Amino acid sequence: MKPQIFDLHCDTALEMVLKEQPLKQNNLHLDLTRMEEYDGYIQVFAAFVDKKSIRVTPMEHCLSLLKKLHTEIEENKETISLIRTVQDLERVKEGKGLGAILSLEGGEALHGSLNALWMYYQLGVRLITLTWNWSNELADGIMEERGGGLTDFGKQAVAMMEELGILVDVSHLSIKGFWDVAEVTQKPFVASHSCVQALCKHPRNLSDAQIDCLVARRGGMGINFFPEFLSDDGECSIRQILSHMEYVLERGGENILGIGSDFDGVSALPQGMQGVEDIHALILGMQRFGFSQKLIEKILFDNFHRIFAESLPDARKVYAK
Repeated sequence: MKPQIFDLHCDTALEMVLKEQPLKQNNLHLDLTRMEEYDGYIQVFAAFVDKKSIRVTPMEHCLSLLKKLHTEIEENKETISLIRTVQDLERVKEGKGLGAILSLEGGEALHGSLNALWMYYQLGVRLITLTWNWSNELADGIMEERGGGLTDFGKQAVAMMEELGILVDVSHLSIKGFWDVAEVTQKPFVASHSCVQALCKHPRNLSDAQIDCLVARRGGMGINFFPEFLSDDGECSIRQILSHMEYVLERGGENILGIGSDFDGVSALPQGMQGVEDIHALILGMQRFGFSQKLIEKILFDNFHRIFAESLPDARKVYAK
């Protein structure tokens, strides 16, 4: 039986623009042709901004990536659909087709404006990674030495995100920022593409206390496939992905665990993995690790489906906010 897949993070949009590649079939980590090998696939596509490397404003940069995603989805509408509402989510799940959820990776794209947040909502953004590695108007990123938490604007933005139905993502966020989000949010939040600090000491990874918080809050944790987040020496295979999964499971994470591949956002993948086609190999490894079929289905799809089902707006209200 082919599985359904729900991946909480990829950077394919930026790579499509930089390398002039289409979404249908390309030489990147991910394309529609390979996604169709599975029995349904929902992908969160990030509009990623690193303010230190772009020559335009963060908003201009993100809008260009969102335009690219909208164009590609429209050109392939017989294959993939944009998920804006809980009804869209359920149609993709039941039809076992391909679905796209749009996200921002880096809140600097808001330019400190709640009106901009409303604009992105209308463009279909349904998840925002509050920071990349650096500081912005919402909070400090994990690589910012100051380590500050949510700003007043950040708290306002998070509250508005929860009201609208935009999922809050704490991957890349400072430690203080993580705990501020835990304090001010009412709904589950996610770390879309993060691994376990106890197994790999990279600062991007989550501590036991943070994992326990996500478990208690019924949030989500997508295991990242980047070797530098999986192994301290950077050398790894699919087995290291499984080890990080097993660690989260041992802390009670059966209902929060999933994949946040970071496809097309990383310079390398584990040995034996070239792209989305090799999730099949990961599934085989999960089976060999002794994961039950029900647990595999939770990790691959059901956990993140549940979170978005609780977060996404109702179709009757999507334009009424």
